[in-house]
Amino acid sequence: MKIRTAGPADADEIVQVRIASWRAAYRGIVDDKVLDGLREEPSESFVMNLSSPPPFWTTLVAERGPDVIGSITVGWDTRESGHDEVEPGQPGEVWMLYVHPERWGGGAGYALMREGHKALDGLGLSPIRVWVLDGNTIGKRFYERYGFVADGERAEHEIGKRAYPIVRYTLPKDRLVDELV
Repeated sequence: MKIRTAGPADADEIVQVRIASWRAAYRGIVDDKVLDGLREEPSESFVMNLSSPPPFWTTLVAERGPDVIGSITVGWDTRESGHDEVEPGQPGEVWMLYVHPERWGGGAGYALMREGHKALDGLGLSPIRVWVLDGNTIGKRFYERYGFVADGERAEHEIGKRAYPIVRYTLPKDRLVDELV
């Protein structure tokens, strides 16, 4: 497996992995009509951000052979500051981490998280946070195994015109990427 920086040519595969992951992880949590109607093409802005990423923004992909099997996008904590206000020393955030469900349990998610963690460390963004749908036990278990802890923050996230509860997890600052095997 290879982890590398994503580019615009990866956009279609990243979207297909995200859709498959959403449908597997969120079935029974998110309305079926929403899951069945997910947009299958990458947005123009997503492709543009892969082509020329803004500062403090990194997208990586995991490849197995010629196929993209997962991706992670990390950046600043968008609830703390806007893109024009971000600077080292502020919290980082995992914006998305998806692995194709046929590849769950094979180490791709962990490898992507580790490289995303390194990227955020390199940008000086700490602590690292991630928001998880409240009913997403698969995601919660993954982040907890990596060392994230639920920090008590809760909010709502709109998906398909419905608000879903989300829970914030934070990776303690003393959890160093070099400690992770």
